[in-house]
Amino acid sequence: MTNTVSCQEFWEQVKSVKEYTDIENEYSEILYKYSQWFGQGNILNIELRQGFYLTLEDYQVNKNITIDYPEMEHPLGFYFQISGGINCRRYGLNCAGNSIISGSGFLPQLFHEHLSYEPYKAVKVHIEPEVFKRFMGFNDAIPSQMKHLFRKPDEKHYFHNGIVTNQMQIALQQISQCPFQGLVKRMYLESKILELIALRLQQDIEAETIHRFSHTSKKGLVDKIYYAKDILESRIDNPPSVLELAQLVGLNHHQLKQGFRKVLGHTVFGYLHNFRMEQARLLLSEGKMSVAEVANSVGYEHLGHFAGAFKQKFGTTPSACLKGKIFK
Repeated sequence: MTNTVSCQEFWEQVKSVKEYTDIENEYSEILYKYSQWFGQGNILNIELRQGFYLTLEDYQVNKNITIDYPEMEHPLGFYFQISGGINCRRYGLNCAGNSIISGSGFLPQLFHEHLSYEPYKAVKVHIEPEVFKRFMGFNDAIPSQMKHLFRKPDEKHYFHNGIVTNQMQIALQQISQCPFQGLVKRMYLESKILELIALRLQQDIEAETIHRFSHTSKKGLVDKIYYAKDILESRIDNPPSVLELAQLVGLNHHQLKQGFRKVLGHTVFGYLHNFRMEQARLLLSEGKMSVAEVANSVGYEHLGHFAGAFKQKFGTTPSACLKGKIFK
C-alpha cells in the first residue's frame, strides 16, 4: 500500500538537527533528519549564496510513499541520481545513473513515488535564472543553445533526461566529500557544481547535434534509437534479437549498437536488463502479482535467474521486495 502525503506533510516528518549561518558571506547549511515514521537518513540543504542552492539527499524510507508537489514557479534545476530512485507519474522513472535538467518556468503538479526497499542518494542543484546568468556572464543576450532553459513563469518548463557520466561521478563524489570549511568550502562547492552543469549541458548539446545532423533515410538516427527503445520496452517478455531490432528500425547492426551507447548510455541488452529490473521492482512493490508472475511478465522463464539478477541489481531478493522488507 502506498501512502500519499502533501509536500507540507512530508516536510513535517523531517527535523532540523544542525544549522550553520555565515551572514557576511550569505552562506548557510541546514541538516535535516527524517522521523521514524518516514525512514532513516538525512537531507543537507546548503545555500551557497542567495538564489543558489545545493541539496545532498541520503536516506531510506521504511514504507512506500507518494509525495504530492503542487504547481509552482520553478528555478533552473540540475539533478543527479546516485542510487535508488523515484517514479514520477508525469515523467516516468528516475533511477540510479540518471541526470535531469529542468529549466525555469511553470512546473505542473507532480507525484513522486518513493519505494521503500532501496537506499536513495542524490545531488540536486537549484539556481534562480538571474543568478545563473550572472555566473555565466550573460547580460541581455542568452546564447541560442541555452534559451530553452529560460522560460517565463506562465510557460511550461524545459525537462530532459540524461545519464551520469564517469566525469560527473568524480565531481559528485568530490562534492559529497568536500574537505574544506567556511568561505573556501563555498568556493570549492560552487566550482564543482559549475563543472557538473557544464558537463550536463554539453551532454544535451551533443545529443541535439546528433539529432539534427545524423540522419539515415527518412528518420534521424536518434529517432530510430528511441523507436528501438520503444520496441524493446513493448516486447519486454519476448524481445527481438539485435539483428532483428536493427532491421525493424532501419539501421544496420553496427549503427544500432553504437547508437544505443551514445544516445542512451547502455548496450542494447544492458538497457533491456535495466528496464526489466525497474519494471519488476514496480510490480513487486504493488503486491498484486507473485514473484513467478512478475518474473514471467518481464521475460524470465527461469525463476532462479530472475531472483539472482534482481538481487545483484538491488541488493535484495524479489520475495523480500514483495513483502515490503528492507534488505540489509
